Amino acid sequence: MILRAMPAVALATGRATLAGQVEGDGPDERGYPGPPGWGLGVRLTTSPRKKLIVTKPYNKPRNVMNTRRRQRTTDLTFGTWNVQTMLQPGKMMEIADEVLKQGIDLVALQEIRWQGHGEINKKTFTVIYCGPENRTGQYETGFIISRKIKESILEWEPVNDRLCRIKIRGKFRNLTINSAYAPTEDKGEEGKVDFYSKLEKICSRVPKYEMSIIMGDFNAKVGREECRHKVSGKYSLHEYTNENGSFLVQFAIRNNFYIKSTTFSHKTIHMGTWKIPGSAEVNQIDQVLVSARHASSIIDVRNSRGANCDSDHYLVNGNVRKRISRGWKH
Repeated sequence: MILRAMPAVALATGRATLAGQVEGDGPDERGYPGPPGWGLGVRLTTSPRKKLIVTKPYNKPRNVMNTRRRQRTTDLTFGTWNVQTMLQPGKMMEIADEVLKQGIDLVALQEIRWQGHGEINKKTFTVIYCGPENRTGQYETGFIISRKIKESILEWEPVNDRLCRIKIRGKFRNLTINSAYAPTEDKGEEGKVDFYSKLEKICSRVPKYEMSIIMGDFNAKVGREECRHKVSGKYSLHEYTNENGSFLVQFAIRNNFYIKSTTFSHKTIHMGTWKIPGSAEVNQIDQVLVSARHASSIIDVRNSRGANCDSDHYLVNGNVRKRISRGWKH
């Protein structure tokens, strides 16, 4: 038998092949070719398969095209605390330890009772204080600032012994915080009017697009009256508003502020801010206010009963959904 090689095309998987075909294995009656290499084991010969090379996208080295320095950001935890005095030796370190233990970035202080104004820088915190030039042993306000946001401080202003202002650099807008210590309920009306007039003057200098927070000891009870709900929440510890509370509410209405310390539902034990000496009764007189257009940025306010510095006031802390710039990172 004489074998004759014939070209054949294998249709399997679309590959073009050449194969020997047996004589007699040609097309059938209908003209279809027979199977290639049929009967005598003639091996199909396939063309070499092309190798597919997958190339990864070219990643440029980081910061090659953009050499600008990147800005670090962080959220802010804040607080306010009437410490009653910082005249005792070691009192400043005791208060700072309690604040850092709670993980709070910035705390507004009242009743520091120091003379003059200035700034004290330590390794883990900074104290800003604002008081009268003459030693009186009364009032005075200030701030304790953690090292984490120390680089973000743009400026601070000692207004008087009841008011102190600080400005913080934000990622999208700056943040102004005021530490306030209002006259007590038994003081005359003239002193209260003077206090809120100065506070209103300070707030008027803050641009409307910037966020503004006022916190401190206002000696103000804000009640749960329905008429107050436009500027305060319904979760106050008190049912009725006292005189100082009326001053605070009227200030909030005139200057478009919202009282956030009465907004969040907490247990009664977490709402009181001042324990009446010689009694188990507590009042909610330390308040936190924020500019109304940024009211939703503060997501919680409550007291922290674990912090202790021998004061009859509890530390009030909160969280603000605000990106704070922490300087520059190469």
